[in-house]
Amino acid sequence: MKYFFILIFISLALSIMAEDVLTLQGNATQGGIMVGKVSSKVEKIFLDYQEIPLMENIFLIGFDRDSKLRHILTLVMQNGQMETTELLLTKREYETQRIDNIPPEYLEEPTDKDVINRIERESATLQEFRKNIHNNQFIYLDDFTIPVENGKVTGIFGSNRILNGIPVSPHNGLDIAAPLGTDIKSMATGVVALTGDYFYNGKFVLIDHGCGLSSIYIHMSTISIEKGDYVLKGDKIGEVGSTGRSTGNHLHWGISWKGERIDPALITKQNNILFKFSNIVGTD
Repeated sequence: MKYFFILIFISLALSIMAEDVLTLQGNATQGGIMVGKVSSKVEKIFLDYQEIPLMENIFLIGFDRDSKLRHILTLVMQNGQMETTELLLTKREYETQRIDNIPPEYLEEPTDKDVINRIERESATLQEFRKNIHNNQFIYLDDFTIPVENGKVTGIFGSNRILNGIPVSPHNGLDIAAPLGTDIKSMATGVVALTGDYFYNGKFVLIDHGCGLSSIYIHMSTISIEKGDYVLKGDKIGEVGSTGRSTGNHLHWGISWKGERIDPALITKQNNILFKFSNIVGTD
């Protein structure tokens, strides 16, 4: 089956006042992420009137699968002056993926009370750790790498899924099929926020990359790192498997920015844009 992406790479150079105080580059589209650099004259920055982390004049912004197309960036200058600029996103069209002949046990909701309680506990734990990531203002990032080499993409971000003829929630990650035991690598530098073996996720790793950005690796057969470990881009964190609710050996790779669902297929295409700050620094 062929999958078609609309990969939109946009480089913005935004001039505010009489000189450049903000430059912004990346994927200005639904499911995209962008990196910004501000001059030393900027004290704070807001996206849609919500303050976002600013670390060493660098910040990240991401846009959900279903994000609205118009956003407002507000810069608060050290002299108290405020400047705003409009950011317009490109709308995405998502595929419909139909998968039939899935064994019913992989689709049916659990009815056992103990299992239901387990799922609720695990969901609450994961949500709590994600909150801590959202509030982390430190930035660890350099650039990105694909976590599984030579794998086959079997599920794309944003697709509307119909399983055994029944519509389910959109797919919020990238599925990469690979043989059991294939190495899984961290997509970028960060700190391991959580590991576990959950009912749905199976064995998984959640990594905090700073400034609200996180990545999650699901259905692993083994985990090679522990909570609190500092990992570099490309470090092995585990191996491909089929644990949890999974019908075959693959990695489900998900990315989030402050709760916004980000497309992994876009993030790996912008290494020449993201975090190469010598190319995007505005003048003071």
